[in-house]
Amino acid sequence: MKQLRWIHIAAIFFVFGVWACGGSGGEPSSSTVQQPGVASVFPLANESAASAVTVVSATFDKNMNSASAASFMVYGSQTGKRSGTYAGGGTTSLSFDPAGNFKPGEEIEVTLTESLTSTAGAGLDQPYVFRFLVETGGGTGVFLDAQTVAGQPNPMAVVAGDWDGDGDVDLAVANFGGNSVRILKNNGTGIFSVFSTLAGQLGATALVAGDWDGDGDLDLAVANFSANSVTILKNDGTGIFTAFRTLSGFNGASALASGDWDDDGDLDMAVANFGASTVVILENDGTGIFSTGSTVSSQLGARALSAGDWDNDGNLDLAVGNFGANAVAILKNDGSGSFTLSSTVSGQAGATALVSGDWDGDGNLDLAVANFSSNSVAILTNNGTGSFSSLSGITGQIGVSALAAGDFDGDGGLDLSAADNGSDSVHILNNQP
Repeated sequence: MKQLRWIHIAAIFFVFGVWACGGSGGEPSSSTVQQPGVASVFPLANESAASAVTVVSATFDKNMNSASAASFMVYGSQTGKRSGTYAGGGTTSLSFDPAGNFKPGEEIEVTLTESLTSTAGAGLDQPYVFRFLVETGGGTGVFLDAQTVAGQPNPMAVVAGDWDGDGDVDLAVANFGGNSVRILKNNGTGIFSVFSTLAGQLGATALVAGDWDGDGDLDLAVANFSANSVTILKNDGTGIFTAFRTLSGFNGASALASGDWDDDGDLDMAVANFGASTVVILENDGTGIFSTGSTVSSQLGARALSAGDWDNDGNLDLAVGNFGANAVAILKNDGSGSFTLSSTVSGQAGATALVSGDWDGDGNLDLAVANFSSNSVAILTNNGTGSFSSLSGITGQIGVSALAAGDFDGDGGLDLSAADNGSDSVHILNNQP
C-alpha cells in the first residue's frame, strides 16, 4: 500500500509539473505568448502624395521575425505585385524596399498577413491592409489634346497599367459596341497604338487591373454586360493577354473593383450587378481562379463600386453607387470578405460613378459621386468611422458618367475629372487649398 501511495503522489507531481510548464516540457504555452499588433504604417494609410521612391514599412508592438513575399505583400495598381528586399527581422519594424520606383499617381495596396510572427513565435493578432497614392510631381493642370486613338467603338471604360513591363504606362479600353477589349501600348513618349484586340467580350462595360496570379505582371478583368459574365484576362508579361476563365451567372455586370477582401495576400474582386441589384464578392485562390464568396443584395440598380478602408480598421470596405435608389451604400468588411450594409447616403440622383480620395486632407478616405440625373458631382466626407456626410455639390455637369482622381495641378491636393456624357466633354475640377 505504501508503494502504491508513493506512485500516486509521484503521478500527481508529474501532472502538476507538466501543467506548470505549459504541457510542453518546459516551453512556454502559446496561450501565454501575446500576439503582436500593428502600431503604425508608412506611408500612412490613405496618404495621397507618397514618394515614388519610398520604402514601405510597418511598426509592431513586439519584436518580429523577418517578413517575406508571402507575408508582406505589396501590389501596384499600374505594375502588379512588386518584388524587393525585406529588412527589420528581430526588431519592431519590418520594411519592404521595392526593386523599382512606384509610378506617379499609382495606388499601392499592402497586405500584412497573419503569417507574420513575433520573435516569441506568435502570429499577428489580425491581418492589416492599407493603401496609399504616389505623388505626381508636377503639372500645371492645363491639358492639351495630344493624340486621338480612333477605332474604339462605343468605349465604356479605360484602365492604365504597364502591361509589357517596359516602364511606361499603357492603356486598355472596353469597347461596348465592338464587344472587345483593346490593348493600347505606349511608346514611352505618350503616343499610343493598338497592340491587340481581345474579341468576344459581349457588351464590355467595365475593366479592372490586378495581378490575379501574383506573378509580377498586371492582368485584367472585364465585365460583359450583355453576356452577364466577367472574363479574367491573363498577361504573359509582354502585354499579350489571353482569356483564362469566364465567370458566368451575373445579371447586367456593370462595375468592378479589386482588393484583398479576406486579408490572405492575393487580390480579390467585386462585381456590381445592375440587373440583379446585387454586389457579388469573388475570392481569389492566389492563382487567378475566383469563386463566389458572398452576395450583398438590395443594391437597387448597382452601377458603380469603390474600395477603401472607410473606418480605418485595416480591412478594405466597399461603396456602391445605386443608380436605381439614388443613393450610395457603404458596405463594411469584417476582414473575412463578408460585407454588411453600414449606412446609406441618400440624395444621389442617378449615382453612376464613384471615386475615393482624401479631399479635405484629414487622413480619412472620402468619396466623390457622379450624379447622372442631377448633372452634378457630390463630395462626401468621412469622419473616420465610415460615416459620410455631404460636403458640397459641384453643378454644371451634363449627364456626368465617370470620375477620376489625381493631383492635376501639382499643388499637393487631390483633384477630380468628370466625364460628361451629355455634353461630350471632360471637366477638370481643381481642389482648392
